[in-house]
Amino acid sequence: MKALEGRTAVVTGAASGIGLGMTEAFASRGMKVVMADVEEAALLREADRLTRANFEVDPQLVDVASLASVERLADAAEARFGHVHVLCNNAGVSGGGGGRPIWAQTGNDWDWVMGVNFWGVVNGLKAFVPRMLAHGDEGHVVNTSSILGLTTGPGSVYGVSKHAVARLTEGLWYDLKAANAAINATVLCPGMIATNIITSARNRPDPLTGAEDEPDEVQRAARAAMDARFRAEGMSPREVGEKVVQAILDEQFYLLTHAANMEGVKRRFDAILNVRNPTPPAPLI
Repeated sequence: MKALEGRTAVVTGAASGIGLGMTEAFASRGMKVVMADVEEAALLREADRLTRANFEVDPQLVDVASLASVERLADAAEARFGHVHVLCNNAGVSGGGGGRPIWAQTGNDWDWVMGVNFWGVVNGLKAFVPRMLAHGDEGHVVNTSSILGLTTGPGSVYGVSKHAVARLTEGLWYDLKAANAAINATVLCPGMIATNIITSARNRPDPLTGAEDEPDEVQRAARAAMDARFRAEGMSPREVGEKVVQAILDEQFYLLTHAANMEGVKRRFDAILNVRNPTPPAPLI
């Protein structure tokens, strides 16, 4: 895309974290932004703040794990602002049994994390991309993966979901090129960002929460320590939003927020290219 002003963006997970950072970066460039999130109070609070700052935003309560909910979002976005030009499938959760081996992750963990992190992206593509192709304007899709979607390490539902998003977005890029579409794509692979994703269990639906899914005391302490570290040391979400804007303007596909994290990517692919066993992951930055 050559220009953003006057265009419309849809951002999922827009009430906080990276989604809010992208919303602010888009709005500051004169874009109209549909803010979608499952956390109603935070969504309405942030939308009101941005509206009072004279930005044009529209809050929509959405469960990205539901295709019907995302299709309603697409209808609402077009009804309010017309054609959608930028789609950011960003909503994500960090759930899963932290510290448990991959074989001990519960069915609820798999259903919740894959439902939001992977199927949420699939649903976004299904609901919006056909409409974006039909109107024919320049457009861009940003799918939020993670640096953990390009590297290797201990088993986790989260890591599996983010690898899936990275490969899904690569496939999307090729399919858009094959269709001669005026739409480009970016896979966003953040490192440590100052968000509240570690506490995303606050939004975990009751049907996918059982006694076996509850963390033990050691796991709770580890999550609290990680949450504190992310908030204290992480990159600001607005800085990520600015990087996303530039990636859209530059038609950049792979977007890593922290250059130092490329070392982990190199380790993984060096092992693959040299037919070696995996090596321990580099520390997350």
